[in-house]
Amino acid sequence: MSVKIKIKGNKETNEFKDAIALKEIFESEFRDGQVNGEILIICNATLFGQETKDIDLIAIGKFERFSKRLKAKHKTSEGIADQEIRTVFINDFCFVFETKRHRATDIRLDGLTLSVKYNDKRSDVTTQSENQKYSLTNFFKDRINFSPYVCNFIWLRNVNWDSIKNLLGDNTNIHDKHNYLPNTFSVSFLMQLACVQSIPWTPTDKNSGKLKGYSAFNSLRRNQEFDINEVDRIFDLFKKVKDGSGELTRKKIEKITSQILNDQQYAKAIGDKLIIISGRAGTGKTIKLLSIACDLATQQGARSLILTYNHALVSDIKRTLALAEIPDGIDDYTVNITTLHKFFYEIVIGFEIGDSVQESKNNKKFIRNFIGDYKSHLETLKEYLDLNLIGEKEISELMKTRHQQVGWDYLLIDEAQDWGELEKEIIFKIFGKEKIIIADGVDQLIRSQNKCNWTRALKPNFDFKKTHEKKGLRQKVNLVNFVNKFAEKLNINWELESKQELIGGKVIISTKGYFLELHQRQFELVKINGNSAYEMMFLVPPALVERYQKMDEYNQPYEDKRFIDTDKYKERGINFWDGTSRVLRTEYVVDLNEHRLLQYESCRGLEGWTVVNLDFDKFIDYKMQTFEEEETNELALESIEEKRRRFVYLWALIPLTRAIDTLVITLSNPNGYIGKVLREVYEENPDFVEWID
Repeated sequence: MSVKIKIKGNKETNEFKDAIALKEIFESEFRDGQVNGEILIICNATLFGQETKDIDLIAIGKFERFSKRLKAKHKTSEGIADQEIRTVFINDFCFVFETKRHRATDIRLDGLTLSVKYNDKRSDVTTQSENQKYSLTNFFKDRINFSPYVCNFIWLRNVNWDSIKNLLGDNTNIHDKHNYLPNTFSVSFLMQLACVQSIPWTPTDKNSGKLKGYSAFNSLRRNQEFDINEVDRIFDLFKKVKDGSGELTRKKIEKITSQILNDQQYAKAIGDKLIIISGRAGTGKTIKLLSIACDLATQQGARSLILTYNHALVSDIKRTLALAEIPDGIDDYTVNITTLHKFFYEIVIGFEIGDSVQESKNNKKFIRNFIGDYKSHLETLKEYLDLNLIGEKEISELMKTRHQQVGWDYLLIDEAQDWGELEKEIIFKIFGKEKIIIADGVDQLIRSQNKCNWTRALKPNFDFKKTHEKKGLRQKVNLVNFVNKFAEKLNINWELESKQELIGGKVIISTKGYFLELHQRQFELVKINGNSAYEMMFLVPPALVERYQKMDEYNQPYEDKRFIDTDKYKERGINFWDGTSRVLRTEYVVDLNEHRLLQYESCRGLEGWTVVNLDFDKFIDYKMQTFEEEETNELALESIEEKRRRFVYLWALIPLTRAIDTLVITLSNPNGYIGKVLREVYEENPDFVEWID
């Protein structure tokens, strides 16, 4: 009998040394060979597809008749019994460890929140550890359709137990609830802490009806089991996806990890002035922002955050950053991306303004219905800043205490023309214009009909530095010409200069829908050009999305959304990562055989080698019907109908500028206005536009 222990991971890292130390702790427990079992220790794990992807250590094990005498509470059929010394049989476990090498003097404990000092700032390790726990839970659900109960620990590699006891102080409640491991510990100590998070179960004797004299610790529910070898294989997902990534993804990773700032005139102004990257759709603004962020991270050790309001773009960039192996930890250089709403939520939480900030049972601060009262929260925050109720001292403290969420060296803002003036003014007041780099999409507005003026009262070259991107860097020449012609026929002011080196490009317009033969032909071309299914993107209007009821793992109903024709396409062998869903556990596409599918309104900033615009005219109709005139500062030179047409047709150009090589458009009504315009463009350009009836 023996316990087999395997380590998996990069041997050239500190985390591998931690894995060896953990293995030695387990080996000392099982040295006598009386227990049979398996333990897998994984270091530097990448949970590809999850919001928190970088994990220091994961340990998964299962045993046959392994027990310890532990002081723990225990669950019975009547409830939870008080803590006492009991025999606990440990059948299986799943643990995640966040390892820290800080000294005791650099560690602080506020209640149950442990933070460490990093560059004169405080990093919340407790929240980081909790996020890792939930990411690992979701990772298992996605990969093997169920998940063990995960216990999370913070392993302080340079702190002894006496120092941890000093941190805990006299509060005996905390002594029973923490998850901190000292530099050395026993398996008994580890399991006793695990029993705090997952209380052991005490069964009842069927004959006598009395409780048995032992308890059981399990990470799995009844009738579940896991194969250690299968678990081992699922952690190869990241390597599998990276090796199988298409040429387009590989080129994007190569571009964002190249050192571009050495060749840019505006580079010296970063950190001194507001930087503005200006250009229309397709001029490469988003990828340039990402490249700047990565360059600042890898060359200057900076922590950069990209802000957008597009959840689909967040998913796409998170995937790219994961494949580029840019870290997402709290105590290293990093590039991250989030929505502006989530970011402002963290700021309002941090300053604890008014009565809106509440505290949950586990001491976590939250705000109910933040989005519903979004404008009101921002107005209150702006008022506090204007009255100096929040000043430099409070802002400085926020950067230290909420370092992980708010304390960024640089903020990079995508589609900044679509921000509100209130959002802009708050960002300027808290962070200063010098820390901000924006991408300005000129006149393409989605959130509002008012363009945000980022340079009001600022002097050119003194307060800000602006670049003007005029060339289409995404699309091949024919596609740029197609969009220009389409815009011209719609009387829209739009003229993009094509990059002549990007020769080729094809447009296919189908009035008979998107049929299997068309898909097979296009997907084969995608693969011939070295790309995967991910690089073929589908866009759908709201008319092709439905709400429906789902059941969660606890058999509770909840509402989600999905593409109406998913099953029909699946029968044809066309599989989607359905980005219309609200509750995808996976943050981004992880299956190499899945195409991205998104609503039109989520496509800005994204690209694909081939992009399929399903029922394009239905989307235009939807935007026309839902348009509502807003008050603007412009002179009243247009009628509401002229404003509607200009706003909607500019919107329509966004999905048309997502494709690099091939653009497919299907029409539900070829005799409608949009169908007739597209027919004219086809008849004038039959050499690169194909029409299918």
